[in-house]
Amino acid sequence: MDVLLIESGKGIGDIKFGMTKDEVNECIERYTSRYQKPNYMKNYFKTAFNIKYDSEGKVEFIEIPSELKDDFQCLFMNIDIFNTKADELIRLIDEISPYDRSDTELDTCFTFPGLGLILWRPDVLKEEDLEKDWFKELKPSIQEDTMKNLYFSSVSLKQPK
Repeated sequence: MDVLLIESGKGIGDIKFGMTKDEVNECIERYTSRYQKPNYMKNYFKTAFNIKYDSEGKVEFIEIPSELKDDFQCLFMNIDIFNTKADELIRLIDEISPYDRSDTELDTCFTFPGLGLILWRPDVLKEEDLEKDWFKELKPSIQEDTMKNLYFSSVSLKQPK
């Protein structure tokens, strides 16, 4: 499995801060030609990378979804972002640079300003929740879907502060 590096102050994979839309599109085309699978929607990588540009048309924000873990090991400082449970991931990255504890979305969104890193998940699930009646009463398919919330759903980068 190939590695997709998430590098503070630089970018994610081949997509780097400061690139133009044309340069990003070239990167997306390379990903598409190398990794596109028959069951993917036509523009999978174009939508998988959420890119925002500044007023000069240069990359200033990059976001990727956890679905990319099917093709890549997504590493931030040698930490597998999408295969490390949220509680552990927060602890590990907080040791490197503290997260913004004043953020009103804590538990679903963690911002590490010194790294320009943002971790997001739609809902919070803890290991102990797996033993609770409300969880055990869910249909198995819903349990499986809910268990995804033990991990983060997306990672974003912007320039560190």
